[in-house]
Amino acid sequence: MRKVLFTPLLLFLLIGWVYLDIEKGVKEADAAKQSSFHYADFQMYNAGQNLYDSLFSDIQKAKEYIYIHFFIIRNDEISNKFLTLLEDKAKLGVDVKLSTDRMGSFLFKKSMRERLRKAGVQFTFSGKPTFPHFFYTLQNRNHRRITVIDGTTAYIGGFNMGKEHLDQDKRVGHWEDYHFRISGDGAQDMERQFLLDWKNNTGDSFPVHSSSPINGNTGYDYLFTDGKGLAERYQDWIMKASHSIVIASPYFIPGKKMVDELIEARKRGVAIKILVPLNSNFPMIKQAAYPYLRELLKNGAEIYLYQNGFFHGKVLSIDGKYVMTGTPNFDTRTFYLNKESVCSIYGGPIIAEIQKKLQDEFRMSKRISDTYFDDLNIWERFLERTISIVSFYL
Repeated sequence: MRKVLFTPLLLFLLIGWVYLDIEKGVKEADAAKQSSFHYADFQMYNAGQNLYDSLFSDIQKAKEYIYIHFFIIRNDEISNKFLTLLEDKAKLGVDVKLSTDRMGSFLFKKSMRERLRKAGVQFTFSGKPTFPHFFYTLQNRNHRRITVIDGTTAYIGGFNMGKEHLDQDKRVGHWEDYHFRISGDGAQDMERQFLLDWKNNTGDSFPVHSSSPINGNTGYDYLFTDGKGLAERYQDWIMKASHSIVIASPYFIPGKKMVDELIEARKRGVAIKILVPLNSNFPMIKQAAYPYLRELLKNGAEIYLYQNGFFHGKVLSIDGKYVMTGTPNFDTRTFYLNKESVCSIYGGPIIAEIQKKLQDEFRMSKRISDTYFDDLNIWERFLERTISIVSFYL
């Protein structure tokens, strides 16, 4: 009898410990780091092959240093090609630092790490669970994508390193994403954040390189978050919208507070269009979005399901004039747990390119009817109710 009572009590205490540990960790997270305002030239990549061609070319041209962080690096053909390029540059004397998230790249083998070190590539995992907030640090993933090359070229966006981004994963098919090459002023801010993360992971400090890049045609800034400041930035932009809001995200679990802000925008007459994938690459993520999409649909938002494969882009567009992009999904994990890299764009020709691409995405999507959620079957409703219990951590 004692054992029967002891087991649920122990489980209850463990759940309570996990909850309190994460809550305290969130409260003690570092404040968001806002960059200066910069001008640079932007190039957008929506297909993985195009991104990799550009990135690999820039790596081959590097003369001084290459700093790269991906959330995920696979053990496949394209990833090994990427690693070989880094090894070749390190052997030529270029300062090469590579990091990846410990959980995102849990299949990154020791033999791969040894191979890099032997070639002179400095490598570290990001996001090692530590005490006193073990469960929080386990959840606090480094979801950033950072690339800085010679202080003049940077990359930010949603792609990682793996064959799925070349449409070679049959489970998801075509992979649609938004990634940007930024050439000109501002790369130092991304380098500074990379080196801060590197210090947190290794204890080693390095100075930021000095550079004098040429200004480009697009105004922008960065926001680097560690579980604080991103939700407030989104809410601020939403409050400033005067006629339109477009949200495109692979995962849509924004929480009640963010949904309430969007509903207030609808009451002001702001049109809201939301784009999410028809099918997710993770179990039950789709059902976790239902409560929020249902509420917004009820309040007049237009909801579209992307049907041409898997949509993984991260875009918030306000009034067709301003765009927030980078690594943040529109979910509570992004707002309150992950480390993220955000790029806010305030004009320039890239805005029109993004708007045109978004229009193409909506044309390849199906708008859901007002009765869509009423017509869900019993199994879908069961999954929605079940997953809502832990949706904050998805």
